[in-house]
Amino acid sequence: MEKKDYLKLATEYSIKMWNFDIVLYAGEEDGWHYFSCTREGRPKYSSMPVAIRVSSDGKEIERLGGDVRYHVISMADRLNSNVKD
Repeated sequence: MEKKDYLKLATEYSIKMWNFDIVLYAGEEDGWHYFSCTREGRPKYSSMPVAIRVSSDGKEIERLGGDVRYHVISMADRLNSNVKD
């Protein structure tokens, strides 16, 4: 089985669905790969990030809501932050 490029799948999906060009990896759990998606731009016109997950086979992509959404966005910010604690 070939290795899937989950970041590429998430990026293509977020561009297609919301025209979001920034996709940040947030981790993997139970065979799902989690990402936070948003767009670059002026703060007034930027929207809130969207959290998605991609299945391990790459065939399913789901938008997440509620507390899970905030957890994924928070994890993506922590993993991709350039600031050291």
